[in-house]
Amino acid sequence: MLVDPKQKLRNTYFYNNLLLILSIFALLCIFTSICLEINSPNIKRYSYLEEGTTFGPIVVKKNEPVIYEIRSYFTGHNDDSYISGEVLDEEKDTLYEFGKDAWHESGYDSEGYWTESDASMTAKLTFSEPGTYYIKLGTENNKLQAFNIVLSRKSGSGIPHLMLGCYTLLLLCIAFVFLNIDWVKEKMAQLNDKLEDLSDD
Repeated sequence: MLVDPKQKLRNTYFYNNLLLILSIFALLCIFTSICLEINSPNIKRYSYLEEGTTFGPIVVKKNEPVIYEIRSYFTGHNDDSYISGEVLDEEKDTLYEFGKDAWHESGYDSEGYWTESDASMTAKLTFSEPGTYYIKLGTENNKLQAFNIVLSRKSGSGIPHLMLGCYTLLLLCIAFVFLNIDWVKEKMAQLNDKLEDLSDD
């Protein structure tokens, strides 16, 4: 059965427009994932904490997941420390751990003063199972006082929208390649020719 080239072109045009609309939808999903996750008024900032400081209790009810974000900044100069966190259950037993090395270095060389650091850590904790939880923070060498800690409870979650947007974009890319396989082959051939010209030069 012969296919009318004009009809084929119209079909391709229609499906490409459909892909464009769905791509806009996917991008909107990714954008709204950022907007959906906002800080609740429950934000606390801590400085000069004692080693082994425990935050809580965090009470999670059925079908009401709770998200906490911990941001820490190492204030030490020419020093380093590992900040560690533990999520505890109601009995204060460890469920899981997280952490990061934080450091700061500076000095002088032939070009003058230099400084390098990796001093910040962000950890996002999601409590989805009903229960009571605690967050415990500590450091090596008892240096928790060298960290500024911001603990904020989040309202809402943008993860479902982010996943929907990313998966949709991935599927749309695959569909675009199949719908425009001749155009893709042509562009790939042109790119290959340009790379060969560059290699010859």
